[in-house]
Amino acid sequence: MITIQEGLKTFRDVALNPRCQLDRYIDAGKKVIGIGPYYVPEELVYAAGAIPFGIWGAVGTAVEAKKYFPPFYCSICQMSLEQGLTHKLDKLSGIMITGLCDTLKAFSQNWKAGVETVPLIFVSQPQNRSNEVGRAYAVSSYHEVAHQVEECCGAIIENETLRQAITLYNDWRFEMQRFISLAGSHPREVSVADRSAVIEASYFMDKAEHLTAVRDLNCLLEKSPSSTDGFRKIMLSGIYEDIPAISEILDDEGFCIVGDDLAKESRAFSLYVPELEDPIEALAEGFCNLKEDSILFDPGKTHADKVARIAKQQDAQGVVLLLAKFCDPEEFDAPFVRNACKEKGLPVVTIEIDQSTESYEQARTQLETFAELLA
Repeated sequence: MITIQEGLKTFRDVALNPRCQLDRYIDAGKKVIGIGPYYVPEELVYAAGAIPFGIWGAVGTAVEAKKYFPPFYCSICQMSLEQGLTHKLDKLSGIMITGLCDTLKAFSQNWKAGVETVPLIFVSQPQNRSNEVGRAYAVSSYHEVAHQVEECCGAIIENETLRQAITLYNDWRFEMQRFISLAGSHPREVSVADRSAVIEASYFMDKAEHLTAVRDLNCLLEKSPSSTDGFRKIMLSGIYEDIPAISEILDDEGFCIVGDDLAKESRAFSLYVPELEDPIEALAEGFCNLKEDSILFDPGKTHADKVARIAKQQDAQGVVLLLAKFCDPEEFDAPFVRNACKEKGLPVVTIEIDQSTESYEQARTQLETFAELLA
C-alpha cells in the first residue's frame, strides 16, 4: 500500500514534466490531440483511440505570438499559440479549440494561419443553450467535430466506444469532485501546490490512468483523520490557479482551499454527460445543461450567486478571486461576484494573475493582508 505522499508524487512528476508524458504516448505509437479551453468534448478523442492532451498555455513570455495578438490579450491564448509557433507541439495530430469567448475565436484562426504542422479542429458551441435550436446546433456541430477527429486520428469512432468513453469521463469527474472535497478537509496532507498538481496532471494523463490514481489517493485520504485547524479556509474563483508562485504564497500564508469555482478545476468537473442511446446527442446535452458560468451565456448573472453559495456551503472564511488578466468574461462578472460575496458577509480579495507575470510580490502582500483579516 502506497502512502499519501507517494501517491501525490505520481501527479507531481507528470504536472512538472508534461513533455515527458507526451513523448511517452508518442513512443507508444499513440495519436495525441491537443485540448484547449473550455468544455471541449474530448470523449470523442478518447473514443478514437487517441490521447487528449491539455493545452492551456504555459508560464513564460510570449514572443512569436505577439506577431498575431496585441499585448492586451489573454495569456492562455498567447502562450498556447507561442508553443505552436515555436514547434513545441509538433507531435500533436491536431488541436481542438472552441469559440466560447471572443479571444478563443481569434486564437483558433491565428492557429490555423500560423501553425501549419498541427491541424485545427474548431469546436463551435451555442451560447444560447436552453432551447431546441441551440441543442440541435450543438448536435450538428459535434457530428462535424467527430468527423474531423476521425480524420486526424485515422480511426472511426464507434457508438459503443464513445459510450464507454462517456462513462469513463463521468466516473473521472465524479472522482475529481471527491478529491476537491477531500483535499479541502486534509490541508496538512495535501498542500495547495499538491492539489494543483493532481488537477494539472489530469490534463496530461490517460483518463483511465488518472482515474485509477486519484481514486487510490481518495481512498487513502478518506482513511486519514481530517482537520482544518490552524488553516484559513478560502474559496477560489476565476479561470485557473496553476501558477506556481500563487500556490506557493497560498501555502506560505496557511490557506486551505475548501472549494473553488475555477474554469480549469471544479467547473470542468461539474459537467455530466447523460448516457443516452445516441452518444453524440449525449455530449451535446451535457454541454447544453451547463449553467452559472462566466464563460457561458448567463443573462441573470447567476454565476456570481453560485460563487457565494458554494463558499457558504463549504464554510469558507473568505473568497480569493483570481482574475485572469485581459479575460473579458471574468472581468465582466468580477463586480457581481464581489457584491454577491459581500452580501453573504464573505470578505473578498482580487488577485490579478497572468502566465507572463514575472513577479507576484504585490499578490503576496495582498494575500498576507487577507490572511491577517481572516485570522
